[in-house]
Amino acid sequence: METLNLHGLGLNEALEKTRSSLQWCMDHGVDILDINHGKGHHSERNFSVIKTEVRKLLKSWPEIKASGYKVVYGESDLPVCLTFDAGHTLVLLKGLEQQYLGGQKKQEKNRQIYSEEARRERKAAKTQKSRKRKSY
Repeated sequence: METLNLHGLGLNEALEKTRSSLQWCMDHGVDILDINHGKGHHSERNFSVIKTEVRKLLKSWPEIKASGYKVVYGESDLPVCLTFDAGHTLVLLKGLEQQYLGGQKKQEKNRQIYSEEARRERKAAKTQKSRKRKSY
């Protein structure tokens, strides 16, 4: 996984760094590129111009799909995005969007929390607790 931090850069410089970093990652088979463009809280209009323009650039770049990559926004609820937010955009190899990032312990914890089985178990426990409360 590679990280590209665009904080403090102007729009043109941020777009150029994004282009060159992404091309390097595709050429070298990097599995995930984390583009940290920020949410725009420090801009004059409280709007992330860089985030918007970077995402436009990524959508219009046909080589991304052709190279087997996919663009995923940090605010997505996909497992790969659990540790990211709207200040990030990920470019990753297709198929990795369903993977949990982190070490083995972190991956297992996320699997336990976010898997369908864990959701069913939490729902059943909640229902059982509710029934106990009603019986009193």
